[in-house]
Amino acid sequence: MGGGLRTEAARALLTGVAAHGIGRLPSPASAAVALLLGHLAHTTGWPVPQGGSQAVAAVMAHQIEQLGGRIHTGVRVDSLQDLPARRLTLLDVSPRELARIAPLPEGYLRALSRYRYGPGAAKADFLVGGAIPCADPRLSRAATVHLGGTRGTAPELARAETATARGLRVRHPYIIVVDPAAADPARAAGGRRPVWAYAHVPHGDPRDPLPTIRAALESHAPGFTDTVIAERGVPAARLGAYNPNYVGGDIASGAMTLWQTLARPVPRWNPYRTPLPGTWLCSSATPPGPSVHGMCGYHAARAALATWPEAERTGPASLERDDHRLGG
Repeated sequence: MGGGLRTEAARALLTGVAAHGIGRLPSPASAAVALLLGHLAHTTGWPVPQGGSQAVAAVMAHQIEQLGGRIHTGVRVDSLQDLPARRLTLLDVSPRELARIAPLPEGYLRALSRYRYGPGAAKADFLVGGAIPCADPRLSRAATVHLGGTRGTAPELARAETATARGLRVRHPYIIVVDPAAADPARAAGGRRPVWAYAHVPHGDPRDPLPTIRAALESHAPGFTDTVIAERGVPAARLGAYNPNYVGGDIASGAMTLWQTLARPVPRWNPYRTPLPGTWLCSSATPPGPSVHGMCGYHAARAALATWPEAERTGPASLERDDHRLGG
């Protein structure tokens, strides 16, 4: 792309990457997101798991079971007392859910109450009968595509994201479209392929995103609607019913402001440690924040193990993971 960031296309590309931060543009937090994801795109790329993201969960589950762990699903947890006896507890929950299920001291609860949630995501799932008929054939080779505005320019994207962060509805929101079969052809079984997308919307927005997302796709891929075999839309307001950690549809588990990027969920030297003995927070509400990097859990686990007495750590293996649906 000749001219570097001096070209409008390059600015739009970088702005679309920055918008993954789901918040006001420009901002220090979104700039950090753009630098990180842009760097990864030019090095390792943005990988798509072969066979779908379920394949990653299956590998992790197998590793846990190989180490002697047990996985329990489909069990609602409304209190930490619902869990079996344990030495360490790592909670992959939002601050709101943590406050609901754990008997926290008043001071920590007050600090959590100051935590702010950001804009929501409204999701659309499609089953289509063939490749997306993109007007620009180069888009057909991309597993992830950013859509925004009528021309997809950086100023349009920035205005839409800033307005959405302020709780305003916009006609052309920022939309991320994912076509997994573009990277993993095996996902296109029998000529059919899954396509999903989500739009950034105001916190708790109750609107069905299907008309907006379908129209945006149709504008860049004329005839897309004719390829749709099945579809469903999930408003931001309903994401919380699917997963209580998505407060108001906030899939980042907290507004990505500069302060909340550095101090999630409360300003503490060790943000993963809660006031409850042996209880740690490992969700996206802790540093380094949301994404599919897994580093929140990694750092929380390292911090928790550092406090575990050496005698217990070197004793007989006893690894148990209770993957209950916390609050949902």
